Amino acid sequence: ARAGRKLAARAGRVVSQGMRIAFGCVTLAACSSPGNTAKPASPPVASPPPATVAGPPVATATPESTPVVASAAPQTPPPPKVVLQLGDSFVGGYNGLAKALAPRFEAMGAHFVRDWQDSVGIATYDHERRIENLLAKHKPDLVIVTLGANDVSVPFPAVLAKNVQSIARKVSSGGRACYWLAPPLWKKDTGIVEVIRQNAAPCKVFDGSHLKLARGGDGIHPNDTGGETWAEAFF
Repeated sequence: ARAGRKLAARAGRVVSQGMRIAFGCVTLAACSSPGNTAKPASPPVASPPPATVAGPPVATATPESTPVVASAAPQTPPPPKVVLQLGDSFVGGYNGLAKALAPRFEAMGAHFVRDWQDSVGIATYDHERRIENLLAKHKPDLVIVTLGANDVSVPFPAVLAKNVQSIARKVSSGGRACYWLAPPLWKKDTGIVEVIRQNAAPCKVFDGSHLKLARGGDGIHPNDTGGETWAEAFF
């Protein structure tokens, strides 16, 4: 009887083990079933950007244009009160050029002063104190220089450049207005007119070397008719 009970117990254990094995297989089968295989996750799909809704047009600020201001017309300088014409015999004395210039300036209300020196050249006139004395005496606000006629034949006119510059500085001192009248030629010069043109600043140069003038008996100095032509061209 005892041997029978042992056999029954062993049989129960075998059955129990078999059920556990069977249950495990069922479980594994269920886990590996094709119908329960997990599908890979699909990549996220980007959402389309929100539609941009056009708003009402925005006015752009435009910078105000700068008003155009008309430039003032250059003012005409007042007429001179005292005019001093100085230089060599081409000044004309009381004839020729000075005779023609005087009434023109006097009509403007100016006092016209003429001073001349016969046969004087540019270098000599520069070295004298005649200019300083005339400026101190008459206090002109406009000076007209008439020099160069006695230098038309000098062999090396370039050496006179420093004298032309010196005279121009003297007559323009203090900002005084000045003109240098280059001589109207009666024969070809050796270059003095160009030396005057290049070195008379700040004086303004009036080049009358090309003028055809009526002249006196010496064929050199302008007579009254020639002086009138010269003055008209200058004015």
